Amino acid sequence: MKAIRFRVQNFRNIDDSDWISLEKVTAFVGRNESGKTALLKALHKFNPATPEPYDPQREFPRDRYTRDYVSNGSKGEDWPVCMVEFEIPEGLRKEIEKLLKKEEKSPKKVTATRYYDGTLKFEYASAIEKKPLTPESVLCALDAFASSARRLIAPDPGQAEATAAQRTELVNWTTGWKDKLKDKNDLRDEEGVERLSILRAEVENYSDPQTADMVETLQKVIEPVLDVAKEPSVIDQIDEMIKQNLPVLIYFENYGILDSAIWLPRFIEDLEQDPNESRVRTINAMFQHVGLDPKEITELGDVHTLEAQRRGYHVEPEQITADLQRIDGRAIKLNSASMDISKKFSEWWSQRRHKIRYQADGNYFRIWIADDRREDVQIELEARSKGFQWFFSFYLVFLVESENGHKDAILLLDEPGLHLHPTAQQKLIAFFEKLSETNQLAYTTHSPFLIDGEHLHRVRPVTEDDTGHSRITAETWPKDRETIFPLQAAAGYAMMRGLFQHHKNVLVEGMSDFYYLHALSQQCAKSGRIALPDDIYITPCGGTKHVGHFASMFLGHKVRPLVLLDGDDAGRARQNALMKELYVDHNSGVLMLDDVLNRSGEEVEIEDILGECLVLKGLEAVLDKGLKLNQSDRSAGSLPSQIKAAAKHQKLNLPEGWKALVASHLVSSWAEKGTTLSDEVLDTATLLFSALNEWFENADAMS
Repeated sequence: MKAIRFRVQNFRNIDDSDWISLEKVTAFVGRNESGKTALLKALHKFNPATPEPYDPQREFPRDRYTRDYVSNGSKGEDWPVCMVEFEIPEGLRKEIEKLLKKEEKSPKKVTATRYYDGTLKFEYASAIEKKPLTPESVLCALDAFASSARRLIAPDPGQAEATAAQRTELVNWTTGWKDKLKDKNDLRDEEGVERLSILRAEVENYSDPQTADMVETLQKVIEPVLDVAKEPSVIDQIDEMIKQNLPVLIYFENYGILDSAIWLPRFIEDLEQDPNESRVRTINAMFQHVGLDPKEITELGDVHTLEAQRRGYHVEPEQITADLQRIDGRAIKLNSASMDISKKFSEWWSQRRHKIRYQADGNYFRIWIADDRREDVQIELEARSKGFQWFFSFYLVFLVESENGHKDAILLLDEPGLHLHPTAQQKLIAFFEKLSETNQLAYTTHSPFLIDGEHLHRVRPVTEDDTGHSRITAETWPKDRETIFPLQAAAGYAMMRGLFQHHKNVLVEGMSDFYYLHALSQQCAKSGRIALPDDIYITPCGGTKHVGHFASMFLGHKVRPLVLLDGDDAGRARQNALMKELYVDHNSGVLMLDDVLNRSGEEVEIEDILGECLVLKGLEAVLDKGLKLNQSDRSAGSLPSQIKAAAKHQKLNLPEGWKALVASHLVSSWAEKGTTLSDEVLDTATLLFSALNEWFENADAMS
């Protein structure tokens, strides 16, 4: 199950994080004490691989603990901590469909909420109605039983008085049971099952030749209701299916660095006692990665001839042969493992090529390293750089634990790679990308070199407000200088690399332009239409006002980017400013979307290429609520302006950065479902791509 977004409440310095979207790799960036670790830890405890319950005494916000938590006598059931929204995979949806009636749709998404007492509750989109098991059928059967009891006839005149007493007893018994059951709105609980079981037993006590038919008729009604009451409801069964399929979360904060000399007997003992201790965890991963068994390596090192000599025994030739076979077997296994780890590790650590040698000397296991500069010189692992030691240890743990037993888990890393050189930190980003093919991954950092400048939309800045509470932003960058610095540095680093790698750059206003242009280009190319070549790069500037700053950085390195602006007032104002300053005598370097699409003078944004139907569908998915445009709305200008007008009079709050959220959802949905856009949309997009390509062709001809 893919996690789409999550929300943390009532945890340490986080009152309410609001919803935070998750990518396949998500980076939480912020200065120390901003709340990054608290955010990650709250998410981890939602469904940890190793049980670790929330602790309200330590983790409920301290300034509210006495006032809100203690004074209300709460046991935690009223206080949510972490909500996670998941996408339900197709296979699981089909299983759910089998439980639902034909008229009910299987939900595509589920929101799971974990409370302080450990309770887990689910909400589905679309909602699944929970139908209670009411006592109506049993109450009707009791009425029929009472009616039959009133008509009981004495077998003979001598039993008239006893029969009259029996009639009264049965009617009173029935009335009493009706009172016990009529206040039960749903019999599917422990109390309901208990009452039905007692009712079935008691009515059996009233069975005699005169009442046998009455009792049997009532029993036939009670028993199926009791059977149903014992079974979980459809919604409970679905909840259990979802619970069993929730991905576990694996949290790493202490990365145990390997020792180059490991005493095997002590390690085997530690592995049995505390396998999750960071150092033990790393050593165990090293053995698993190359298929070595530490017990077997230890046993193969037992030299029986030496023990015989110590005791003064005669050493038989057979003993010598057996010892040699064991020693040779251990040497061959270690040599094979050494070649295996050297090859695998070199694929990830690109700074140098290394030869790693595993050696066993008695009960000691040793790790020796040589590199391509001095291949004949082998030194101990701890003599290598801290960065190399860290990456080697981290590589082993993550690769092994993500592939063995925790596939499809969500991996959470707190401040990874602090000892690594910036270039190695960049390599770590590639490592994360590889891991994310099988596991979603989230990590915290304050290093600009651990932020992927090519995917800044994956970054979630974490800041601390004046009250000491954490704030998380997704679509905009915060004002806090310390928080924004690594983001600026990462963006600048990515841009600087781009400046020297390619010269065909298109600057666009925002992330929605970036998403849509890439997706539309892919679809145009697939359909045989004109699209963007691979050597044209799109750079989002974070808003119209930032376009000039980005353009000046490119121009400062003698690279003139093409600027694409929305056909609105803000875009035209920016066009005028650029032509007066940076693009003097280069008017053609700024394209207006309305001109390109032959709609000069109109308000046009990238969403207008897609049209009302597509964009409103994406907006509904993001907001979980529909929005309709009336005639007045449609006269408000561009499609985003129309949506804002409709939202205003419908009293619907559009979240900050809603255009990027909608774009991200739509583009992801098209890719996952293989959606092909209409000819009308793609033909309009072709006009834009033709104009962009023509500009670069002319620029090449003039250079």
